[in-house]
Amino acid sequence: MKFSLRGVIAFALVFTATVVGPSIARAQTAPPGAIWDLSTVDSSLGTTYTQFTTSFVADITGTEYVSFAFRQVPSFFAFDDAQVYLSTASSINLLSDPGFETATDGQNCNHNNSLGCPTGWSAWIQPIDVSAIGQVATNSDHYGCPIGANSGTNFWCDGSVEGYDGIYQAISTTLGSTYDISFWLANEEGPTTVPGIDMLVYAGDNIPVGTQNIGTPEPLTFALAGLGLVVLGFRRRRAS
Repeated sequence: MKFSLRGVIAFALVFTATVVGPSIARAQTAPPGAIWDLSTVDSSLGTTYTQFTTSFVADITGTEYVSFAFRQVPSFFAFDDAQVYLSTASSINLLSDPGFETATDGQNCNHNNSLGCPTGWSAWIQPIDVSAIGQVATNSDHYGCPIGANSGTNFWCDGSVEGYDGIYQAISTTLGSTYDISFWLANEEGPTTVPGIDMLVYAGDNIPVGTQNIGTPEPLTFALAGLGLVVLGFRRRRAS
């Protein structure tokens, strides 16, 4: 069988449209499985901080991932002082640097940012998400947010545009135990309108379905690239 370069490219385009394409088409729809949704709780959140709470019951003894996800068109969310704690031990916050106080102004998880993720935090995006990905902001540099920190000097400012992005941490859990989550949030532009303006919380054994860690290609990307190399290698052997 003979493969042409044009054929390889055509196959890649069809593969992307049929397999990767649906993921991109859903970019303005939040990933499924949220345990808390701002649009159903407070659709009129404004430019002063409000504390919100939710909880989940661990379904494993092991590691679960707690994510805070954002999409804000055309403005920004300010997020600060997050807590995750066992409901029977509320004085012990399981999150590292929950107020971003050890982070550097402008620090985020984008692979183009040499500063790297804030201590303890990781991030995911929907594949289409490339604009206004969140970052650490300060009282002297709000990064477009309507307000400074809820406490201290640093906070997270997020104005994700195309899709949702999320910051998350892995915590150790015990099967059947209840974990409470709280955080402070302000919204520059309201009211909350899905999908334009919304913030969600996730807790699960993995990051939400349809997302990828920033700077890490999707498994489908690896598969497509690998298939292309195999086909091109086959062509080279045929030609030699």
